[in-house]
Amino acid sequence: MSMSEFERPENEEKKEFSSLSIQGPNRPDDFTEEDLAFARELHLLFSPEEEDLPPYYIQTLLDADDQRFEPVARGFEYRTSACVFRRLKLRRRLFYTPSSPLSLLSMGIDRSVRRSMLAMIGSFVMVMLLTVVLTGASFASGFATLLRGTHGNGTYSINYYPYGMVMPSQAEQSGPSTVQTTLLDAQQEMDFPLYVPEYIPSLYVLEHINFYVGLDQQWADGPMLEFEYGLPPSAGTPKGTGEIWVREFLPRANVLQLVAQNAAVPIQMDNDGEAMAIYVNGQWVPQGRSAPIWVYGERSELIYQLDGVIFWIVGDQRDGVGEQQLMQIAKGLAIYPLGQMSRMLGASVPVMQMNEDVPGPFSNDVIVIFPNDGDGGVGAYYIDVSSYQPPRNAH
Repeated sequence: MSMSEFERPENEEKKEFSSLSIQGPNRPDDFTEEDLAFARELHLLFSPEEEDLPPYYIQTLLDADDQRFEPVARGFEYRTSACVFRRLKLRRRLFYTPSSPLSLLSMGIDRSVRRSMLAMIGSFVMVMLLTVVLTGASFASGFATLLRGTHGNGTYSINYYPYGMVMPSQAEQSGPSTVQTTLLDAQQEMDFPLYVPEYIPSLYVLEHINFYVGLDQQWADGPMLEFEYGLPPSAGTPKGTGEIWVREFLPRANVLQLVAQNAAVPIQMDNDGEAMAIYVNGQWVPQGRSAPIWVYGERSELIYQLDGVIFWIVGDQRDGVGEQQLMQIAKGLAIYPLGQMSRMLGASVPVMQMNEDVPGPFSNDVIVIFPNDGDGGVGAYYIDVSSYQPPRNAH
């Protein structure tokens, strides 16, 4: 690695670095000549003795104590390997042989058998390398629950609130804009069919229809549509929020909603063991200046997939809206002609087009984003659902 384009004036280049001499007593045992050359070049740019340090020097030292970099639990590689083989529908017993592959290859066996064994060994090495790449150190304690056919959309379990949250930069916003529109105009801007819930628990009425455009989210591909239902005053005072929200959007690949361990349960499993829906019990709740904690028994959420469209359906368990009620709403999602849809929803409920997210019950949700290979190798990061500015790496 060369830093010659950043080198300081010539009089500073002529410093002697006896402490880094190849024959010097202070040379680390594991330093190669290439390491020494890099160290000398680094000293041309910075002087620790004069507190002239590289960028993020202190942060790098402090990261060593970060909980995310703790070693994985014993047996993690075996569980990961088993999961990969199961998803690829491979028989794990094919990789358990009484003798080592090298000893078998050295025997006088048929050439076609040797080719098969080499192919199996190569496949195993590729699977293990992919496993190492896809399970970064900061996410080693998590477990993903994926929806069928959504390319990495679902939930990701973790036992603590994440560090390095990417927050929205309101200073870079052009300013909020809200205008009234129609379902017809909204449908023309959407890249997926507009679904309407046929079933909503009794007493709930439709209060708002929100149509989000121009947010440039990192977790939603294009516009989002949202139906907001509430209990009217005649229904009495609700024990919870008294609201049901149905948000629908096309997801970006490799996006997961972060939840506490044991908070997400896959339901409606198919023959391949993949879920069409995931029920989430609870949410992250702020604790003043302390990190938010996961609170069970209040908010209920169903993450549902239908023809590539993702639905976030949220209610409140204190109002009697739990897994069964949310699943009934999901099963009742249907596409209607726009004229019939408008009559069904009622003309008195306007559609408000906005370029600023009003997350409501999603305001404390956290998204884990695993960038594609084209993103320069940037690691996975955490982002709030209301954050829609270009992200920075969380670690």
